[in-house]
Formats: sequence, structure tokens, C-alpha cells
Amino acid sequence: MDSPQISAGLPETSAPRRRKHSLATRFALGFAIGVGVIVIAVFIASFFVDGIMRPRIEAQMNSKLKGYHVTLGHAHLQLLTLRLTLKRLIVVQNAHPRPPVAELPLMRFRIHWTELLWLRVVANVGMWDPKIHIDQAQFTTEAKSKTSLREKGWQDALQSVYPFKINRFAIRNGDVTYIDPGSRPLHLTNLNFVTDNIRNIHEPNNVYPSLFTAQTVVFDKGRLSLDGRANYLMKPFPGMVTHYVLSGAPLSAVTPASRHVNLAIKGGTLSSEGNIEYSPKVTNVDVRSATIDSVDLTYVHARQTVAEKQRINKVGKAIEKENNRPAVYIKLHELAIHNSRLAFNDETSDPAYMLFIANTNMTLTNVSNHEEHGQSRVDLTGKFMGSGVTRVYGIFVASGSGPEFATNIEILNTDVTALNPLLRAHGRFDVAQGLFTVYAQLGVKNNRMNGYVKPMFSNLKVYDYQKDKNKGVLQQAKKMIIGAAAHVFKNRQTQKVATQVNLNGTLKNPNVSTWEAFVEVVRNAFIQAILPGFDHEVHPDGASAGAGGNG
Repeated sequence: MDSPQISAGLPETSAPRRRKHSLATRFALGFAIGVGVIVIAVFIASFFVDGIMRPRIEAQMNSKLKGYHVTLGHAHLQLLTLRLTLKRLIVVQNAHPRPPVAELPLMRFRIHWTELLWLRVVANVGMWDPKIHIDQAQFTTEAKSKTSLREKGWQDALQSVYPFKINRFAIRNGDVTYIDPGSRPLHLTNLNFVTDNIRNIHEPNNVYPSLFTAQTVVFDKGRLSLDGRANYLMKPFPGMVTHYVLSGAPLSAVTPASRHVNLAIKGGTLSSEGNIEYSPKVTNVDVRSATIDSVDLTYVHARQTVAEKQRINKVGKAIEKENNRPAVYIKLHELAIHNSRLAFNDETSDPAYMLFIANTNMTLTNVSNHEEHGQSRVDLTGKFMGSGVTRVYGIFVASGSGPEFATNIEILNTDVTALNPLLRAHGRFDVAQGLFTVYAQLGVKNNRMNGYVKPMFSNLKVYDYQKDKNKGVLQQAKKMIIGAAAHVFKNRQTQKVATQVNLNGTLKNPNVSTWEAFVEVVRNAFIQAILPGFDHEVHPDGASAGAGGNG
């Protein structure tokens, strides 16, 4: 009889519980609705502050910049997540506002949520489809400016946009163009770049604590990838160390830069792999390999203006300064050139002429700016003027006192008629047939040149009546005399015109680079080699004006 009483009392004890549960449910539901209303209100309010944000951000950025100006199309701050979105950000250089230096269609700042786990509030910044444009006028203005690029206020301008320190930065599908009038633009496309730990939060004891990676298309066809580390807090500029891989980059695109050192480039591709370290304390360029395929490379010897002579002097002194400098290490382990054409074009002579080596294959090893790294070696084969079997081999040394090298040259059975432009320029005559062979040893050390050149001519025919019958009597007579001189010089056993020119003298300009010194020495030696017995202005003892490197 007790059980019914107990069961009858159960509804009375559970009713308060149901009421408490109902109240809790209604409170939770009300709280959720309240939070939802707040979230919606904050979300809606985010759009009402857009009109205030845009001019404020634009003004803040411009107050930090020197020599540049920005305009901002749209700004949106999502108050709920604190994500800031900028659209149509345009950067112009005050001195040359067209074209804009940068066009940034979309840029976003947000809290780097992963770092919140470490109780650090920092920002993550991303750019989508940015375009960078630089022309020669803008570049020249920047180079002449007394205010360094770091002092232009770029970092302060970017930091002023968002209240939290930037720790991660990414670029997606970037585009960089350098425009030089009259030349093909230098162009990087599909640039993707990511770097992290900019504030040195992690690995603070590492010299380069920030990781970065980058990939881009170089000049429409080549591909470049970077994988390295950086220290963005170094002063006066950030430092970095990276491994790079470059493949299939068209060389013709670098003509705007190469012509400043009198090099004209047509065709060809470059592939390379190595490491680069660049910081306020050290510069280290370690190129493990570089390969050039099918390039037409011409060194142009032009009449030098006063400005150009000053530039060459400046370059020479800069090279001498960097040689054996403790903080600068530049090393090229191996450079290979395949199936190419190397040429020398003398625009100072009358008439102008060109010398070239076709089908060139060359290997250059152990090139360094430090003498302690040992000798550099070169080995080249090809066909001089398209016919003469050629080999050039020798050594080069990084010397602080100026160019230093020793080379051996042999050229076998070149068709002499291909040299007629040179003969007209320096001997005022040409030939009808013949073969030309030359053996030479050339060296420069302590600004003094030495060596010899031994040329030989066979089957030489200077005067051809059918070819020269329309020329003046004096010109015909001169060619007949030259032909007679060639006959006198002919070796009775070999039936070849042969002589030897000894080279001794000093470099007129010891501040030129090794490459420029080598070209000038070979040029002058070659002219002296081919003309003995034909032109009284060239002396077999090497005492002519050309021996000193005048050109």
C-alpha cells in the first residue's frame, strides 16, 4: 500500500525541475538570439564605417611616404573578425606619375589566428594580382634621390593601415615590369611569394629567422624559384640567404642592362642554380652552375663620350675594389656556353668591321673575386669567321692590382676574304683568296702585357684583275706592291707568308675589367698580326701605337 503513495508523489517533485529546465532553455535561446543580433548589428555596422575608413587610411599612408603618393578606391573593415580589405590601391611617383608604380586590385589584412595559440596578436597580409611598373625615368629619379629607398616610408605606410604588427606576407599572381625605351620590357609574371615570422617571433637567435619561398615566370618563358630565409629587421636594410633555380630564361630580354657594358645579345637562354646571401654585413654569390645555349653575343667597341669614359673608369675601380674584399664573395663554379656566336664589332674604324667565332662551345670554371680561391680556367672551341678551326685556353686570376690573365690562341685555315673589312679598315686593301693561320700567347700582369703572335698566310692572292679592273690605277698599283711583299715574306719550304709579332707594353687604362682588357689586347694583337709586311705603319717589334692598348 506504500508504493502507490510514493508514485503518486513523483509528479509533484518533477514539476519544479521542468520549470527550471524551461527557464534555462529560454535563457540560452534568448542569449543566442542576443548574440546573433549583436553579430548581425556589428556585421551591418561594418559597412557603415567604410566611408570613414577609406579617406582615413589614404591620408595615413600618404603622411608616411616621401616622393610617392597613393589613392585608395575602397576600404572595408569587418568589425566582427577585424579583417581589413583594401581595393584599387594605386601608388605613383611624384616626379613621374605615369605609369603608376604599383596597382593593387585587392589587399587584405587579418589577425594571424595561429599565432594566438602563442598569445601573440600579429597580422597576416595578402595581395592578389598586384602589378608593379617601373620605367627608366622613374628608376633614374630613384637612383639620384638623396633619400634611400628604406627611408621613403614604405614600411611605416603599410604598418599604419592596420593596428597589429605584420608577421606574415603573401603575394598571389604578381606581375613586375621594367620598361626601357627602345628595348623589350623586363617582365616577371605569375609571381607567388610567401614569407612568415617577419617579427622574429620564432627562432630569435637565428641570423635569418624568417622563411620565404617564391616562384615566377621570367620573360614569358623562363622559370625562377627561390627558397630561403630572411631577417627583415636588419639595418640599414633587410638581409637574406636563398637557394635559387633558374631555367630557360631568354637572354635577349636583358639587352637593356647589357648594353650599358657594350654587349649586344640576340637569342639564347640561361639556366643556373646556386645560392645568394645579401645583407648589410656580407654579400655572397655562389653560382654552382650556369648554362647558356644558342646566344649571339657581340661586344661593341664604340667611340667613347666623356661620360662613357667616366663610366668605364668607375666600373673598373668598382671591380678593383670588390676583388679580394673580405665581405664580398662572388664565385662561379662553372659556366658553359653551347652552340653560340661570339663577336667583336669595331664601330670606331673606317669602315667598321666585325670579327666573330661561330659554333662556339666554351667552359669557364672556378671564377672568383678572391685570389685565394685559385685560378679561373677557360677553354673555348669554335670556327673563326665561320671557317677557321679555333681553340682558346688559359687562366685568369682575381687580382686587386688590375687585370691578370695568360691565354693561348690558335686559329687554323681561316678564309682570308672574310677579313677584308678589317684589311680595308687598317691596311686600305683587300684580298682575292688565301688562308690565314695564327698561333698566339697573350698575357697581362701588373698592368703590363706580354706575349707573341705568329700569323701565317697560304695561297694568298691580293690582286685579282677581274675583281679590281674597275678600281683606280693607284689602288691597283698598291695591291700589286702588297702582293709582291707577300711573295718576299713567303717561306720557301712551307710556301706560307709568315712572321712573328712580339707584344710588350703597358695597359693604357689599368682600371678596366679583365674582360675589357682581354678584348683590347686580343684586338690590338690581331691587327698587328695580320698586317706585317702589308702596312708600313705596323712594326714587327710590337712598337706600334696599338701595342699599348689604344685601339
